[in-house]
Amino acid sequence: MELEKTYNFRVDTGAQNENHALTLSALQRIIVTVSEEHLENIGLSVPYLMSEYGVSWILLSLSAEIKDPIRAGERLSVRTWHTNKKGLYYRRDIEIRHEDGTLAAVAATFSSIFDMNTRRLCTNEKVLALVEELGEGEELFEANPRIRIKPEELSAVMTENVMPSWIDALGHVNNFRYGDLITDALPEEKRALLGKLSRFELGFTGELRLGESVELRLSEEEGATLAAGIRSSDGKPAFVSKLIFG
Repeated sequence: MELEKTYNFRVDTGAQNENHALTLSALQRIIVTVSEEHLENIGLSVPYLMSEYGVSWILLSLSAEIKDPIRAGERLSVRTWHTNKKGLYYRRDIEIRHEDGTLAAVAATFSSIFDMNTRRLCTNEKVLALVEELGEGEELFEANPRIRIKPEELSAVMTENVMPSWIDALGHVNNFRYGDLITDALPEEKRALLGKLSRFELGFTGELRLGESVELRLSEEEGATLAAGIRSSDGKPAFVSKLIFG
């Protein structure tokens, strides 16, 4: 059964930054890699859905609470399950534990089915029926499908051109790259605090494609660092994020 399965994940040395803290993209990789492995085990993997139905899972947002820092070289044990469904949004919870069994982090993702042809959320009833009965599980912490940030109130700090190596099988910038972009935009003093990151929220609000550039914006608000990436093609946000330290 879903809840009885534990996945092992080894954290390599490339997952740490110069301050020996887990990088944002490494945290994303743990969450997404285990989620994809689970989807494969239950017959709903991205490659299968793409080849059979022309659709894919698409990550809409993720939230994580770090309870105890994850170190390079660790072999983590991870459990994950589908939690509930609201409209076209599917919540998944993830529990990450150290080798000794103590809790390292909890996370939640919100995903939907993406139609590769229309580039919109899938409404095909035949396809949605495949994922209708995914079960119900415990919500480990409070998380929302949408990250509430106003990008227009943030200050521009840098601009990056989208590179070919950023693009994944869905034809847009892979979600791991956004963690790197946020890190690149952070000032040195904030990068030094990543080892004390207690909560990370990341929402994907629009596709970022090859040929575009992205403007990184930052702001500080009530103990949190807010970030956003603005597309050059239409001036709309591709992602928003919130980081809480301490």
